[in-house]
Amino acid sequence: MDEETKNQTPEQGAGQQTGEGTGNSTGSGMTFDQWLDSDPALRSEFDRRNTKAVQTARSKWEQEQADAQDEAKKLERMTAAQREKYQLEQDRQKLDQERAVFQRQQLEVQTGAQLQGMGYDAAFAAYLTGKDAETTSANLTAFDGLMRAYRAGAVNDQMRGGTPPRDTDKRDDAQDPFLTGFLGKQKG
Repeated sequence: MDEETKNQTPEQGAGQQTGEGTGNSTGSGMTFDQWLDSDPALRSEFDRRNTKAVQTARSKWEQEQADAQDEAKKLERMTAAQREKYQLEQDRQKLDQERAVFQRQQLEVQTGAQLQGMGYDAAFAAYLTGKDAETTSANLTAFDGLMRAYRAGAVNDQMRGGTPPRDTDKRDDAQDPFLTGFLGKQKG
């Protein structure tokens, strides 16, 4: 890497790569804006999607602001004791939510450890973890039973194999060499 490239800010480096059209991944030498301008349908679809995303974000922000104003008005009307009680309840709800998330993570870790003890990959833990330990235990038992049945079926299929190869050199009227030797008959 040369000294000029090292000393550039990220904005300068990005401008050189995409603004000049020299470093894009398509290899066509066009910038994104040039590509959009090359087809009016592309530009209109891009603008439509951007407008929709901005409108959605704005409506969400406006709703949050309205909720915050309602909350402030509600708090204004309360006495100091009511505000303290209300804040305590809000904090308790937040704590309960955080506790639930933490317990879920702990249960998922325990489920992963149990899966590894059973010989399975711990990545299944995210799918097998239930709402509580009992549900998770039932999920693990069911999963283990299904996996054992699947493995047994796979082993049986493997052992069964396909149809045996046919001996193309063998004629239908030829006598069996074992029977010939056993019965003492000669081929005729």
